[in-house]
Amino acid sequence: MGSTREGQRPAVQVEDGRVVLRVGGVIQSVAVDENYESDVWDAMLPQERPANVLILGLGGGTIAQFLTQRWGPVPITGVESDPAIALIARRAFGLEQLPHVRIVVADAFEFTRDCLERYDLICVDLYVAGKMAHGVLDPAFLRDVARLLIPEGTAAFNFWSGPYLSDQIRRLGRVLPVRDRRSAGDNVVIICGSLPETALFGGV
Repeated sequence: MGSTREGQRPAVQVEDGRVVLRVGGVIQSVAVDENYESDVWDAMLPQERPANVLILGLGGGTIAQFLTQRWGPVPITGVESDPAIALIARRAFGLEQLPHVRIVVADAFEFTRDCLERYDLICVDLYVAGKMAHGVLDPAFLRDVARLLIPEGTAAFNFWSGPYLSDQIRRLGRVLPVRDRRSAGDNVVIICGSLPETALFGGV
């Protein structure tokens, strides 16, 4: 989740009985409660319980909440660049009550470049007010994501379904092996596998 810009201040409100986070008028996150309905965030989750998770673009923490609801206290690191949204995630969306969720206020691209940990699942959901953050498809960033995956790990990328989708998937596939494609309304989630260790450290 990129930082907000003028006119794109985060707002928490109740719509149709559910708590939502809007930025620039666009829903960024929803609370996972009895009013939650299946959406794009479900499509980003694997079929089996992950050992540990990195969320790039935490927002209000929908993915973290959904992971917790499904599998219990899985270790989760959520990276969010906007301190105001990170505070909303903690207080309005209840992440401060989930000790297994570590919130890091940082730029996702810098975090992945400098991170030394490795993860079973990486969720890339880097949007601000409906626009994907610049740099998501940069080969250097994708190589960093690949480096942070354990062998047999999974990376899930959230895309809008639109005229550029085919090109975006093609650019993604140049670095990470595409394993699956899941449609969720106006979104498409692309599931990628990890790279062989020889490819990671021998130059991608």
